[in-house]
Amino acid sequence: MPPVKPLVRSESLAQQAYVAIRRAIREGRIARGELFSETTFGKLLGVSRTPVREALLDLFRDGIVEIVPKRGFRLAELDDAAITEIRLLRTALEQLVVERLCAAATPDDINELRAIANGKGRSRDDMFGLDETLHMRMAELAELPQVRRALLGVRGKMYLIASGTKITKLRNETVMKEHNEILDLIAKRNTAGAKAAMTQHIRKSIDAFLAARDQRPVPQQYAEQPS
Repeated sequence: MPPVKPLVRSESLAQQAYVAIRRAIREGRIARGELFSETTFGKLLGVSRTPVREALLDLFRDGIVEIVPKRGFRLAELDDAAITEIRLLRTALEQLVVERLCAAATPDDINELRAIANGKGRSRDDMFGLDETLHMRMAELAELPQVRRALLGVRGKMYLIASGTKITKLRNETVMKEHNEILDLIAKRNTAGAKAAMTQHIRKSIDAFLAARDQRPVPQQYAEQPS
């Protein structure tokens, strides 16, 4: 497995491990069918097995990884029915967020979200990271912590669709434009418009993931026996 940046100890190691493993999935560092263990990631992240196992169990509860008895973990597989459900679930959750923001977002909230949407202080090369930061902050400002948690799980499943593929730079720029259009509608308190724009944003994003999946090469898979 390619190198993974070691963790620091300024916050929960289990939470850091959760974020690091999700990123590894998003970036295609774990091949489909590849078996891996908490020991493997513990060594890569520079921590003990315990916080990594907690993170992997959270990812299991999210439906992102599967437990293979006596062998370790592997990425979950999504069929067409699961992808359809992901579309429906993410749309419903994100519409709750924009509805709440249309009712309660302050000008300062909108300005903060615009700064995130436009990549202030961050590289545009990590569009996945920018996108997730924006959507999670929207849920936080909407004061919907359970929705935020559910969105993390749904987004993790989306990463499984096209793990390791490159969404085109054109889509990257389009995503930023769509984000700003949604924020414009929220700022105008246009609930129906914001919900419709969010629905289209999600549809286009998942369609881009599916297109990237269909063009990706099949990764070389290998098994690892947990120690």
